[in-house]
Amino acid sequence: MFQLWAEKLDKNQHYAQKCPNCKIYISRNGGGSHMICTKCQCNFCYNCGKRRFGIKFLGLHESRFSPFECKYNFYPDKPLVRHTVHGLVAGAASLAIPIAAVGAVALLAVGTTIGAPTHGTYRLFKHIRSKRQQQRHQKYHIETISNQWNINHDNDQNIEYNVLEKSVKASLIT
Repeated sequence: MFQLWAEKLDKNQHYAQKCPNCKIYISRNGGGSHMICTKCQCNFCYNCGKRRFGIKFLGLHESRFSPFECKYNFYPDKPLVRHTVHGLVAGAASLAIPIAAVGAVALLAVGTTIGAPTHGTYRLFKHIRSKRQQQRHQKYHIETISNQWNINHDNDQNIEYNVLEKSVKASLIT
């Protein structure tokens, strides 16, 4: 008797819908068609009684042109048109995926053949430039250190010569 009540239609809706996973009956008290079974936590559509399934590229259960859509979303009274459109969408997607994959591989190959030598050349020039700057910097440091040493060395020699000269004069005076 319960099954007869659940299968009755009121405003194109069943009084209760079976959960596709655990097969218990769930009655809707309002709201949308998205239902979650309290026993098994299964997501399903209350309108068609199927699990909510979707792939981003092909669409979700709510999408109008998705092969996984609810049959009540798009031409519910014309199943031939609905199946034809879903078949065309699925066929276009199955053709587009390999074409996109081949295009991505070709783009990657071209990018690698152009990008790798260009990047290598760029890195080589940066390396050569840094080595030149390092050599210039090192040469400048050596020159400044040697100039400072020569100036200090000359001053030391002058000081020593002056001290020697004064000591000779002092020894001659005595």
